[in-house]
Amino acid sequence: MSEADRSGPQVDASETLYRLITTPDWWVAEERRPSSAAFDEPKFSVNMASRTTVEHTKRQLREDLARPDGGIVSFGCGRARELGFDARDERDERFPHNVAHAHVYYDGGRNSRKRNARRLAKECAIVLEPTFEG
Repeated sequence: MSEADRSGPQVDASETLYRLITTPDWWVAEERRPSSAAFDEPKFSVNMASRTTVEHTKRQLREDLARPDGGIVSFGCGRARELGFDARDERDERFPHNVAHAHVYYDGGRNSRKRNARRLAKECAIVLEPTFEG
């Protein structure tokens, strides 16, 4: 049984997901897109767009995460699922007030995860472009 099988309910395929870009190595400035590193983990956090606003997510970036120069990108849950990423409706213990939070799991091997993280990164839309120095 995978970790995702023991987790919260699946997020609906029609949901738009926000990934917060909190570090410069998660952003490819010359291409104005997220790096695959932002998605190349067996488990990572997102927000469900239907349960939040862009303004609230910006506030979360600045206040909760102390990343005022960070950014936000979006992608479709259904497309991510086609690439092997499974979003689950789960709270973050560190920020239980964030009702939009979900975890995204990847249950495949490292090589396929890296390949699909690259694909997902290239399909993201920019919601808030990061302003990292350098």
